[in-house]
Amino acid sequence: MKKMRIAGFFLLAIIAAVTYFWFNNPLNSLVKSTIEKFGSEMTQSEVRVAHVQLSPTDGQGSLSGLSVGNPKGFSTPHAFKANHIEVAIEPATLTKDVVLIHKILVASPDITYENGDNGTNFDAIQRNIKLYLGNSKTADDNRPDIRVIIESLTIRDIKVNYNGMLNLTLPDIELHNIGKKKGGATSAQVVNAIINELNTKLAIELAKTAAITAVGGVAIGIGMGIKSLLGN
Repeated sequence: MKKMRIAGFFLLAIIAAVTYFWFNNPLNSLVKSTIEKFGSEMTQSEVRVAHVQLSPTDGQGSLSGLSVGNPKGFSTPHAFKANHIEVAIEPATLTKDVVLIHKILVASPDITYENGDNGTNFDAIQRNIKLYLGNSKTADDNRPDIRVIIESLTIRDIKVNYNGMLNLTLPDIELHNIGKKKGGATSAQVVNAIINELNTKLAIELAKTAAITAVGGVAIGIGMGIKSLLGN
């Protein structure tokens, strides 16, 4: 399950940044710089956002041109890119214990896996995020985890380049009422929901490709990828 966990962390980082700064400072430029600063620190790679548009009055927002580079030791241009992300939050809940998010739509994410000496680029980024979050928790043990209810989370037109061997398009992901039954979901619970869907769809597409390919080396590589996804 580790392979796709980073996508969930990026999403939660965006939610956290937007939630915190919506009331503290509604300037779009500050939200943009906050995502870039803390995203880069968390992942130890270059995080960039082309444009941010947020409205604190109706809770509507969008981000365009989100890109996450790779840590040192990897050569591909990026690990994750999303051309357009839409967010709709209930403004009255931003100061509550549980934030109500009506909609998150991630359009056309582009994901690249690259193998390195100690695992993939996503393994490296995940290690960096865990280290960052661990240090942050030590610095402020009283800081509560963000709890959210997400009525609709959609990821459309998911493109994956798998280790330079394959270009895949995954089926759209649609999740509804995340955290509703339990009165709010933690960031870890939201991440797990996203991981499960992404891993399932990626494993299915890899299995389909392995079944029809006539190139033995590629088939072996795909089989190992499926085993890794199902084994984590």
